[in-house]
Amino acid sequence: MTSEDDERKSVDRIEQLPVSDWTDQDLLTKDEARGRLVDEIGRCRARLDELKANNADESELALLVRRLNAMESVAGEYDEYLDGK
Repeated sequence: MTSEDDERKSVDRIEQLPVSDWTDQDLLTKDEARGRLVDEIGRCRARLDELKANNADESELALLVRRLNAMESVAGEYDEYLDGK
């Protein structure tokens, strides 16, 4: 027996669940994910407006703008995907 065989035997086995732990409700469609993202973009824009009105710290504003830009970019990718369906 080789050391490779010994290594395989010494690996602990992971006990598998007797049933699948996934359900249809666990998964979002791209349309659902886009909808949630659009909602979050709206909340982020409102927060950004609030911070600007209250003369918030520039670093906090920069982080929020960066987050907003990232979310808008991903939302654009969803739009392109859904348009091509």
